[in-house]
Amino acid sequence: LGVGRGSRPVTAAEQEAAADFEKCNPWPSTMRLSLVALSLALPACDAFTAAPSPFLSSRGLPLASRHAAAFPLSSLSMSASSSHSKLPNHKQALLPPAASFTPAPKECSTALKMSSEAATPEGPNKMLVGFYFIAWYVLNVGYNIYVKKTLNVCPLPFTFAVIQLGAGLVWLLPQWLSGIRKVPKPSPSDMDALKKVALFHGAGQLATVMSMSLGSVSFVNVVKALEPIFTAFIGVMVTGVPIPWQVAASMVPVCAGVGLASVSELSFTWGCFGAAMLSNLVYGTRAVLSKLAMDGSDKGEHMDSANTFAIVTLIACVYCIPIALVLEGGKIGAGLAAVKAAGWGWPKFAQMVTATGLLYYTYNEMAFLVLGSVAPITQSVGNTIKRVVVIVAASLVFRTPMTAMGITGSSVAILGVLLYSVIKGMYPDPPKKKLAEE
Repeated sequence: LGVGRGSRPVTAAEQEAAADFEKCNPWPSTMRLSLVALSLALPACDAFTAAPSPFLSSRGLPLASRHAAAFPLSSLSMSASSSHSKLPNHKQALLPPAASFTPAPKECSTALKMSSEAATPEGPNKMLVGFYFIAWYVLNVGYNIYVKKTLNVCPLPFTFAVIQLGAGLVWLLPQWLSGIRKVPKPSPSDMDALKKVALFHGAGQLATVMSMSLGSVSFVNVVKALEPIFTAFIGVMVTGVPIPWQVAASMVPVCAGVGLASVSELSFTWGCFGAAMLSNLVYGTRAVLSKLAMDGSDKGEHMDSANTFAIVTLIACVYCIPIALVLEGGKIGAGLAAVKAAGWGWPKFAQMVTATGLLYYTYNEMAFLVLGSVAPITQSVGNTIKRVVVIVAASLVFRTPMTAMGITGSSVAILGVLLYSVIKGMYPDPPKKKLAEE
């Protein structure tokens, strides 16, 4: 904003105008915090540490931190032209031109995703969107690698799943207390809906971490490619809306590729495959129920997508604590002994556990920002590329052996997901009003 950067003191009117701008554009400050979490992910892979991070200067400071305010989030719900014109003249002079803003969600939605509307004709800031995609990929790769390394030393998947769900509080509290992010206040009816979704969210995280403890990261991500298929069929069973035959046909390559990769997986175990499939089932159910249960108009205060995910994650953590205590409470001592036997010091172990939690939460936040900045089909294609990046990075870091048939199966499955995403975009779900008429 350029407020207070000269030799003169900052006036009260300038401070008020800066506060008004921050209300319209809260995410750049959060983006600076995300750079800190992003720096945790980079050392996860030796290939990343060989070259300097593109997000860090020679002094180790985020290059984007001082310029973060120049890149407003494209998913803000307030139109800049209207908010700009309503301010007094002395405030308008301190704000950027209205054209520098980009539009965003009309109303704060409690769905576990950002607005499904495509980007506006003007388009979001390309540099900011590029940062979102790169951060999403790097954080996700870092999460998968850190989790697998930690599980290899201390095989307590349910305990780590709970820690990852609860670590979001470390990320959220400073933002809520400082005012960077508004404190969510869900309505009673919305809280009831969130509790139901949180039950499936927590169960899905337990199953996912369990599958990673029993098999390779690459194989788990190949099996997880089936999640959109589960979501589609569960949606048919719950809503009764049939799937267009074109969409159903595009699912065949995904299923065939996962089957081929499973048959040729050298480290295949039914436990890993079953846990990954259970994760697909639970997360698919969560996606369908979240759409059905969160259509109420009374959502409460400050319940945007990011805060909704925050509430769901924290409730899921509470749900999963008893499960972890029952299943692994008596094994914690043996797990800590295994950490000591592996030669890990307690500081390193604490760092790894904390990093997995922060990486889990921040990569999900970046996924929200990506979905809020681009069209759904673009996000789907980006998600497919992300899965390829994770599989390749994990194979390199852990030196996972893959047969020619396994590589072929994985490739077919991933390309099948891409095909499914494209065709699904061509044949979207019918509008609710049309369904009601039918």
